[in-house]
Amino acid sequence: MKKACLYIRVSTDEQAEKGFSQRDQHERLEAHCNKHNIKIEEVIFEDYSAKTFNRPQWTKMLTSLKRSRTQLFDQILFTKWDRFSRNTADAYEMIRILKHLDVEPLAIEQPLDHEVPESKTILAVYLSMPEVDNDRRSLNVMYGMRRGKKEGRWMGKALPGYANKCTEDGKTKYIAIDEPEASHMKWAFETLAKGFYATEHVWMLAKERGLKCPRTTFWDAIKNPCYCGKVVVPAFKDEPMQLVEGKHEALVSESIFYAAQDAMNGRKREFKVHGAKAITPEEFPLRGFLGCPVCGRMLTGSGSKGRSMHYYYYHCTNKCRQRHRVDLVNDLFEEELKKFIPRKGMAEVFKIVVCDAYNDDSNYLKSERKRHNTLIEEQHGKLKKAMELMLKETLTESEFKSLKTECEARVLRLEADLKDIEEMASHGVDIAKMANGLTSNLQDVHNLYINSSIEGKRHIVNTIFKQKWLFDGTEHRTGELNQAASLIYQINNRLGIKKTGAKFLKNLNSGNVPRAGIEPARFPIGV
Repeated sequence: MKKACLYIRVSTDEQAEKGFSQRDQHERLEAHCNKHNIKIEEVIFEDYSAKTFNRPQWTKMLTSLKRSRTQLFDQILFTKWDRFSRNTADAYEMIRILKHLDVEPLAIEQPLDHEVPESKTILAVYLSMPEVDNDRRSLNVMYGMRRGKKEGRWMGKALPGYANKCTEDGKTKYIAIDEPEASHMKWAFETLAKGFYATEHVWMLAKERGLKCPRTTFWDAIKNPCYCGKVVVPAFKDEPMQLVEGKHEALVSESIFYAAQDAMNGRKREFKVHGAKAITPEEFPLRGFLGCPVCGRMLTGSGSKGRSMHYYYYHCTNKCRQRHRVDLVNDLFEEELKKFIPRKGMAEVFKIVVCDAYNDDSNYLKSERKRHNTLIEEQHGKLKKAMELMLKETLTESEFKSLKTECEARVLRLEADLKDIEEMASHGVDIAKMANGLTSNLQDVHNLYINSSIEGKRHIVNTIFKQKWLFDGTEHRTGELNQAASLIYQINNRLGIKKTGAKFLKNLNSGNVPRAGIEPARFPIGV
């Protein structure tokens, strides 16, 4: 009497839970064994894909066959060959392994005699049809997802800050803003766009704020244009990669998204401070900003325990052994900040200069709009010329594709800036209100620094000093200042010998004030 193992497989957990497919296969296999006088040694139920043989129950059965000293069974029975495998190459390899173990795989509804050479032709058909069916389904799914992406729908698991949702009728899936993760991701983009902290540090700070996102996931997500309302349609065959307007709500503007990408790629480091760490103990607000007056290396900070309390120092790790008490350095820096408080009357002067610099060009937004449109047209012209060169075989296809990608990326950035200009033009800018808020912060910068968090303190230091500055134990030697800070510092020093600011105002060169860009030039003291 022959002995057999019944192999019953379904493709999904849902089928397994309903039980119809498994029960039906079991009944047919059992009836076949009773009819042909075959003893059932084992029944295996599997709810796993047949794309590979890395299936839990199959692996367990095969291991038992290889380890057993006796023949456990002669046949493995299943209803059809698609229950056995949906991968032709793997199926042939598994048949070879089973034959080596003296076990014959058989499908009761698609019977074959493996001893007959012609049966190999029929076997090839039986094994290839399930694989063809799988490939067709995969292709249909891929085309369906691609169509959905072209329509602006997000296909797949939502990124941090979004959540997968479904309409009330259950027919349409979409993604929606998910708080508080959305606020944390928005903060991360805005912080990155400023170009102060590196991406790794922004992730660490976002985690401290409450973001629940692994490091690798954050790095992948922060590069995805989904956050600015776009959906990526990948390149496929002759179709190039494209960005389409998404149906979901954007978390940040396009200009902020692209500014963050520039900062991540190293193209934007306006306020970068080398050596400044994002996570810093409260006792060391100036760590990463102080340079050693002897060797020029960056000073670090550490504490030591005395008999009754801890003592903290900024110190150099080099042989020069420079070391300064934290409280002394911090107090002297706070005194240094007072030099940037505008003297009496200079706040009004500063407001007038800023407002004049902005209002002198009454058609500024109009000219910016025109300039951006011209740049966009130039990129399109560049692309058209490159296409002509490729047709003349002066330019290779790979060179053309590289140039096309570069031009399209440039156009995307320009269009994002243009969108911000249009929005600004429609809402208008209250430059006087912004100048008032700025001077209000400037007049209280000393107290603002003292009362800020460690992150706020370091932001204030960074906006004033573009380079590290030195402390020799008694006084500061400042490096290059922020342009606005430099102007205020200069104004305060020059005004010190003046009795009034009236004549002095006439000699001020308003060209010292940074020209306004898409946003009015400002001194970013606030946190």
